[in-house]
Amino acid sequence: MSKLVTFFRVKFHNDFHPHTKGMISVHNGYSLLFLFNLLLFFFAMLFFDPRVAVEELKLILFSESHLVTDYIAMTSVGTALLNSSLMTFVAISICYHYRVPITGGAVSAIFMVTGYGFFGKNLLNFIPIFLGVRLYSYFMNEPLKKFLLIALYGSSVSPIVSYFAFNDSLPPYFSLVMGYGIGIFTGFLMVPMALYFQALFQSVSLYSAGFTSGMLCTLVAAICRMFGLTIELRTMVSQEQQPRLIFMMLVLGGIFVGYGSLMANKKKRLNMRAIWSHSGKIERDILRDTGVYNTMINMGLMTFLLVAYVVSIGAVLNGPVIGAIFCVIGFSACGSHVFNSLPLLAGVTIANLLSVYTINETVTVTSAIFGMMLCAVTNAYGWKGGLVVGFVHASMVLNIDFLHGGLNLYNNGFSGGLVAMMIIPLLDLSKQLWQKSADQAQATQEEKPQMDLKAQESEQPLVPMDQTEGKPEFSEPVKVLNPIAQKKHYRVGEWE
Repeated sequence: MSKLVTFFRVKFHNDFHPHTKGMISVHNGYSLLFLFNLLLFFFAMLFFDPRVAVEELKLILFSESHLVTDYIAMTSVGTALLNSSLMTFVAISICYHYRVPITGGAVSAIFMVTGYGFFGKNLLNFIPIFLGVRLYSYFMNEPLKKFLLIALYGSSVSPIVSYFAFNDSLPPYFSLVMGYGIGIFTGFLMVPMALYFQALFQSVSLYSAGFTSGMLCTLVAAICRMFGLTIELRTMVSQEQQPRLIFMMLVLGGIFVGYGSLMANKKKRLNMRAIWSHSGKIERDILRDTGVYNTMINMGLMTFLLVAYVVSIGAVLNGPVIGAIFCVIGFSACGSHVFNSLPLLAGVTIANLLSVYTINETVTVTSAIFGMMLCAVTNAYGWKGGLVVGFVHASMVLNIDFLHGGLNLYNNGFSGGLVAMMIIPLLDLSKQLWQKSADQAQATQEEKPQMDLKAQESEQPLVPMDQTEGKPEFSEPVKVLNPIAQKKHYRVGEWE
């Protein structure tokens, strides 16, 4: 019996504690994620009404859910939180089952599911996308663990499933089969397209899967319009401020900062400078490079920054806004931090102030928050580059939802990918021109002292003769010129 216990203990330890440098253990990482989900569930239980919870959950599950469908406006704060907590639990459990390593990408994917659980994503429209990715891994003879994060990111196309499955203009059973079939096929295509599009952004956009989702949904929307099926954009958002959500976000931010600081100081690993000097690229995630406790502090600081921004401009903390905040908190484990996000936030805010939209509308607030996906631009091109990209992103995201008809929840991710593809070459060109002018100026500065030295040598006055010694003395050695030969005078008819 003791040998059996020892066998399972060793196996359990080896499975949950991989000896990989820079990677926290699976056991500890998932413990923290499950605690976060438990806290989210606690707030859901605190806010929702159990008498109408079942009916409101059914309303969420069987709604069309395309952009923008605020589950808080459709049901209530507690039910929206319950749906988000349920989706978070599913995402964590799937990653836990397939032993996905705890990296910044895994944390960001799980938090993105949490955020979109407030508007557009539920259990019924998530399953087909996951099945499509599973089917791709089966046909390619690859482990699902390799593509699981793409499945979580790619579930942004979940409204495709709900739109066709619960569309009143189609026969009930036919629409359900059609919706699930399109969802599985979309999930199947998601993996190769996401892997291809990631290379186009030069790792400056954290939302490559959002761009992939936008391209797929644009294709589906175009085919639907070609056959006369109209996809109307909807705007169902809550216009009532929710102090309870503000309180919840402040509590979460305080827990992140407090626990992270406590543990980092205890283990003597506090190093926020390493985070603030991070490149912001998704392949160099903050969690792997700086540790879990510094990452938690960064996530808490980003929570405070975003909540302060929303409150300061008088915006409503509804489903899309709090969902955007959760998504950016997750990407704080990949590359976003306060200093590379502020220029982007400032650029989007300036664009919103100059546009015809109100700065505290839901669409402008979410564009400002989601603009932080391009945080790597600030590190690569400075705060001026971040300011420009943030400005362009705001103008792009407000006019791009017509392409996919609201079937893509990652509207900002689609816009961010397009902005990265258009602006990065121009920023590279300006950087090259600036470097070329700097090199020319440096070369001119190096040549100028040599020219001045030659001029000084040619214009250097001679020192007068020293009368005491009777011979000339010079402060600098003087070159002795060859004496000029005396001219000979010839008589007429005389030759040399």
